[in-house]
Amino acid sequence: MSTEPPTTTTNMLSISSKKTERIVWTPYLREYISNGYAEHPDLYTDDFRVLDELRNDCIYMETNQKALNRLIKYYAQLVFISAKFPIDVGIEFPWYLTFGEGQKPVSHRNMNYEKACVLYSIGAVYSQLGNAENRSTTEGIKRACNYFQHAAGCFQLLLDTVVPEMRMAPTIDMSPYALQTLINLMLAQAQECVWQKAAMDQLRDGTIARLALKIAEFYDAACELASNSSISNVYPKSWLTHMHIKALHFNAAAQFRKSCECISQDKYGEEVARLQLASEFVKRAFELKNNKSIAPSVMNDLRSLQHIISTNLARAEKDNDVIYLERIPLPAALPAITKTQMVKAQAPTEIADPVSLMHDKDLPHPVIGLPLFQKLVPFAVHQAASVYVDRKERLVKEDIIHKLEELNSVYHSSIESLHLPALLATTETSTGLPESIMQQAAEVRSGGGSQALYDMWEQVQRASAKNADILEDAFNALDEEHEADEALRSRYTTEWQRPESHILTQQLAAQGQKHRQTLTSAQKADLIVRNKLDTWANIIDVLCLTREELESSIPSSEGNSPSDSLMRIKKLVEDMNVNMRLRKDLVDQARKMSNADDISPALLKKAAELTAKSPIIKIEAAQFEDLFVDELRKYDTFIMTVDQQDEQQSTILRQLNEAYHQYKARVNDQSSGAKREKALQNLNQAYFKYKEIKTNLTEGLKFYGDHAKGLNTFCDTCRDYCYRRQAESEQLVRKLSLGMGNLSLQDQENHPQQPQQSNWSRW
Repeated sequence: MSTEPPTTTTNMLSISSKKTERIVWTPYLREYISNGYAEHPDLYTDDFRVLDELRNDCIYMETNQKALNRLIKYYAQLVFISAKFPIDVGIEFPWYLTFGEGQKPVSHRNMNYEKACVLYSIGAVYSQLGNAENRSTTEGIKRACNYFQHAAGCFQLLLDTVVPEMRMAPTIDMSPYALQTLINLMLAQAQECVWQKAAMDQLRDGTIARLALKIAEFYDAACELASNSSISNVYPKSWLTHMHIKALHFNAAAQFRKSCECISQDKYGEEVARLQLASEFVKRAFELKNNKSIAPSVMNDLRSLQHIISTNLARAEKDNDVIYLERIPLPAALPAITKTQMVKAQAPTEIADPVSLMHDKDLPHPVIGLPLFQKLVPFAVHQAASVYVDRKERLVKEDIIHKLEELNSVYHSSIESLHLPALLATTETSTGLPESIMQQAAEVRSGGGSQALYDMWEQVQRASAKNADILEDAFNALDEEHEADEALRSRYTTEWQRPESHILTQQLAAQGQKHRQTLTSAQKADLIVRNKLDTWANIIDVLCLTREELESSIPSSEGNSPSDSLMRIKKLVEDMNVNMRLRKDLVDQARKMSNADDISPALLKKAAELTAKSPIIKIEAAQFEDLFVDELRKYDTFIMTVDQQDEQQSTILRQLNEAYHQYKARVNDQSSGAKREKALQNLNQAYFKYKEIKTNLTEGLKFYGDHAKGLNTFCDTCRDYCYRRQAESEQLVRKLSLGMGNLSLQDQENHPQQPQQSNWSRW
């Protein structure tokens, strides 16, 4: 009885390599190196060329070791450069799904997607090489087994590591179910090689049975995964039939081999039971043979096994019936066969850890060679530099510049609340006017005073009225269309079959109401500005007087010398002016230091320390945290100075407040000095009100100008709606008049016939 396994290589499956289209790395990497690394890309001309050549090898794949080595080299370089470039460098990587014709490629700007597709193709080529081996020799079987295990290892690495690194959903042929299907299929075929070698070497029947049952388990798992609804259309239907037949074949082969072992153990009843079970497995397999695309060799193997089983079953049943008379156990009562797994998913080192091979020896690795772009600083270093720049700029901006600006704002608002500018002006001269007041008066005078503000307010009102007219025109158009529609609806009653106007214009009406609310709010704001202008117009006009008239309008304080409190206030303000200049210098120095602050040398030194013991260690920006802390300490002096300024300002403001209240307590409200102070305060405040009102009116003009653009668009939309609605009305009226035959000739002339077609669903 010959039980030798088949030697043909066509009874196994191989996977097609993924197809792609031509792309080039060079322009994208050149640009990134120029911008991201601040290096000249010409330094890497040879690296660009090699990488593009390796990428082009992916277009036309062949089934040979040379083509496989080129793929492995490309994959290894992708692994290496992924530490130097971001996942998206601007390249769209187009790859077709593994199965299916006439489809479009799936493209992603994702370097890890490219890496995943290349690794998939490597696993596919390994499966093709395994299937191409001559398994009639021991060496051929060993090579085929290794190829299938390498294929499984590639798909396992893809499933566990590379696909998750893509950080996006994989294509369906690289989904978890699809990859796990391929892993089980490749392991089944690798285990089948082991089983074939065991049979050739005539190992014990029990050993061969255990190997065969594990093959069946792998095929069963692959078939079940491939049948999952999420990937049911990924693989050809013939694949599922092939794997199902194979699973049944090796379940039968396992039972047959175990029955042979039963003979040597004098278990004749069990022998018959196992042969019957094996015969049932074969029968079920033949019931699946309707798919004509199943390889003939698979069916020949099955027929050969069927012949062997049927021959032995006839002999065993006869011997047991005549000689041994043993009870034949039910299949469920048979002792289970222990499965023995002799294969595993194992990617070669060139794929599992290519970077270590690039640095292991002084000479280039025979397959993957030297790493490309080796002299480029790791991308993580640039990330770390960006992190440091962000932190540095945030520190300078928030802890130094913004805090000083906040201190300045607090100081100015404090002295304004105490009216100190006008009060200090009284110490400049007891008669005449302070220079600051004269400058303010000149600005108001040149600006036209209150009359110019009233003129601006009139411009604002004209713009407001114009916008209101535009909005009213839009509403009138909608109202007229609504009235016309209602009139026709009343005339034709149930025969007027089209949507009512108020339904179609809901969205337009809502937009119009929003515009109306906006206009109403703006007009209320205009009235507030007008009231402010009316309140301050007379005092603003005082600033428009001539110098002589202005001086004569302000009381003098002759005979009243500044009090000690007033002199103290002046001294404190002068001290603060010194601090304000110091703050300006401090901001300039901090910005200058920040602009010149480059920690690239320190980062490179740290990166070298991190990779000193292992060149393949993955560098991350977080590993530079201690360096960031040390480098940012150079700004501590600025921060301490800001804190000192905060303390000094608090002290000076407290002293200013005390001195001001002491001064007010000593000054008689009816004294000439107090009157002069009050007059100067009023003029100073009038100047700021003038500026404020002018700003309000300027902003109002700009608002109405911008709003008019939106209103015109809205009005055009309403008119367009009404025009189209009118055209539709004429069309319907014409149709109804022809149908009823009771319209006058003039009615017919006024409503020419048009094709009936409603376009209002889009509204």
